[in-house]
Amino acid sequence: MADDGVAWARATRMTFRSLGRSLGRSPVRFLGPIAATALTIALIAAAASAHHSDLADPNDTRGALDVRMVKLQHVGETAFTVLTFSRWTVRSMWDIGNVVVFLDTKHGEAPEYYVLVRSTGTAMRGALYRRAAGADRRIAHVGVTRKSGDGVSVRVPVYLLDFGAKRTSYRWYVTTLFAGPHCRATCIDRIPGDGSVEQWRPGMSPTPSPTGSVSASLAP
Repeated sequence: MADDGVAWARATRMTFRSLGRSLGRSPVRFLGPIAATALTIALIAAAASAHHSDLADPNDTRGALDVRMVKLQHVGETAFTVLTFSRWTVRSMWDIGNVVVFLDTKHGEAPEYYVLVRSTGTAMRGALYRRAAGADRRIAHVGVTRKSGDGVSVRVPVYLLDFGAKRTSYRWYVTTLFAGPHCRATCIDRIPGDGSVEQWRPGMSPTPSPTGSVSASLAP
């Protein structure tokens, strides 16, 4: 259960072997205008405060990591909280369950970064990676906390990300992978189910909007 390079390499292999060739295509498909507008309205309606936004997800995936909501704290320290329909323990996720936050900072076909959250058997750990040809590069370990038995929170150091010229925002989506009971193959949940969510960089705007949306100005 050691938190070492071998364990991280095994976790990244599990993640991308399970996602297969979908990374860079369906996981980063952008929303069409109608869907984008609908998601904008949903995000506005679900926003709990000016400091964080909530994105709900239906009960649609087998396994313990079927997500019911992703909360993004985007003022001050950027953090994602992933809440599931089921309760689970740190030990039960060891080697069979991962949470991944993908981050697109340059408008490419695939996200340039991801934060991988995994269990060591005794604690949840997180690391920020940059995608690269050959082997992805681990940039930093990141803070992970659990405030309840049905979720996990991970801090994202946005200041470590390299943004494209004149980029004032980044896009994100969350994927969970679970290879435990009730999942013959790895069960994968993706939030949002299609497309990605655009979030302004810290200090540039308080209002999140989905990819392709032109109605962000309607947010309070």
